[in-house]
Amino acid sequence: MPLTLRAINAELAKRGHTALLENGNGYFYFVGGEAAGWLDRTVQVPKVSSLTLDQWVEEFDKLKKLNAGVFGSAKGKRVDSRKRSAEL
Repeated sequence: MPLTLRAINAELAKRGHTALLENGNGYFYFVGGEAAGWLDRTVQVPKVSSLTLDQWVEEFDKLKKLNAGVFGSAKGKRVDSRKRSAEL
């Protein structure tokens, strides 16, 4: 049985995720749920069958961690401009 978006999305839901995998033009991307605010949400493969079901789930997990890291490091670097002005 060939791998489908429906099967991948069902597996993500089974694992408690609310994001969905969608088809782009020569790539795939995650939308909604956890992926709603992600800066990087794409997987550069031409066909859904380019990866196995487990590999799709791994890609989702990688992107989730990557985006958490991006937002985590951005939060750590935030500086209160009033405090910074007082220091100068």
